[in-house]
Amino acid sequence: MSDFTILAVNTFSAYIGAIPLLIILQIFFWKYKLPKRHQFGLYIYSLAICVILMATDTPSLYQLNFYPAFNLIPFYNFTYTLEHYIQSFLVFIPIGLLLPTLWKQFQPAKETITYAVIFSILIEVSQIFCLATTATTDITDIIMNVLGALTGYFIFLQVKDMRFMGRMCLDANDRLHQNLARWEVYIYFFTPWSITFLLAPFISNAIWDFLWEAVIGIPM
Repeated sequence: MSDFTILAVNTFSAYIGAIPLLIILQIFFWKYKLPKRHQFGLYIYSLAICVILMATDTPSLYQLNFYPAFNLIPFYNFTYTLEHYIQSFLVFIPIGLLLPTLWKQFQPAKETITYAVIFSILIEVSQIFCLATTATTDITDIIMNVLGALTGYFIFLQVKDMRFMGRMCLDANDRLHQNLARWEVYIYFFTPWSITFLLAPFISNAIWDFLWEAVIGIPM
């Protein structure tokens, strides 16, 4: 089975687990009268978070095991693990694009890059607690993540004036939206992460059981 198939199923497991909470958040924030395009963008942003968490082997509560493995030498064995580093680069491109698209406070490049650095460090620190051999805390991953986010930011600069980008951004100049803009990015960050941490393994196992029985015809 391909790595892409595994990533797709695991990401779907985390995302469908997060969707009920995302809908509740949308209802809770109804009074803010958020633009529909912005609301749609929040779902895409949450999906991007799920993809990153699953692509980077971020552990769940039921997979915690203190097994530190480090690579603190930038680009050590880069060609040997090139496919992994390309993935680390690609999964952060949507973050660099979505942050300035959805929130004005991230339109300065330094804000988006700072977010990418902190997010990447959180992922690498969490990998200290992964099951043995599943992940390594790697400085090169942080570099590739940030380069991916920077690429996404440059894409934003090219498309920001296009018509379809209209009303995607939460207008922080509106007093009603100022406080929401400050916290919304983190609310929609930690919601999918909490689901990934607590529930995704159960959903994933149920999906794999169904797929196995549907394809092979034998219950797992």
